[in-house]
Amino acid sequence: MANSNKSILFVEDEVPHQLVITKALQDHYHFDIASSYNEALQLLGMKDYDLFLLDVMLGDGLGFDLVAEIRSQKRYAKAPIVFLTSRDDIDSKIKGFSLGADDYLVKPCDPRELRARMDSKIEKADSSQPAGSEFFVDRLVFSFENQAAFIVQGDERKQLDLTPIEYKLLYFFARHLGDTLSRERILDKVWGTDTHVMVRSVDTYVAALRKKVKEFGVQIKSVHGVGYRIQFLDAIKRAS
Repeated sequence: MANSNKSILFVEDEVPHQLVITKALQDHYHFDIASSYNEALQLLGMKDYDLFLLDVMLGDGLGFDLVAEIRSQKRYAKAPIVFLTSRDDIDSKIKGFSLGADDYLVKPCDPRELRARMDSKIEKADSSQPAGSEFFVDRLVFSFENQAAFIVQGDERKQLDLTPIEYKLLYFFARHLGDTLSRERILDKVWGTDTHVMVRSVDTYVAALRKKVKEFGVQIKSVHGVGYRIQFLDAIKRAS
């Protein structure tokens, strides 16, 4: 199973353990490392992650408390969370699962077992949206089976004429309604880490997408110095 484009937030304050895990799994995942509770909070708002790998004991807080912070963000409501910690008592394990963790492993852990468990959790999360289902946000409808986006107009749907990348880009914006998304974050999640597309090329793709959806009251707004966000004009504004 290829997961090299999957992003992992690894929260671990011991550098030797950071190195052991990332060196063993660097060909399988992209890691961002947070060495403290506060650093993890900062990274949470900067990128999208496919799985969280957490230690319990951190210098400035507890990994247990990070679970609530992660789950409080809508996009991470079902993201896999795995504890990797030296705390092996049953109370800690129960607490981890009761807080919403998907797995709990005790150090030292064979990286092969860790990878197998992470792969399983990521695969389950990726398949949690069944083929043929739809995602709705305001007047936009995304059909996962057809990889198509529609505008709802009364009782009818109008399919948008989008390229595959434009579809992924619009879906990413819609998933993060209300968020301002940086070009780097868009590039990472829409194109992936192995892309040769330049960061500034994102502007070109956004401009093309903007033209196709503007007439339907879907706006992709530029936020100076930050990136872009999506918003919907109400019917009165569209008619004026």
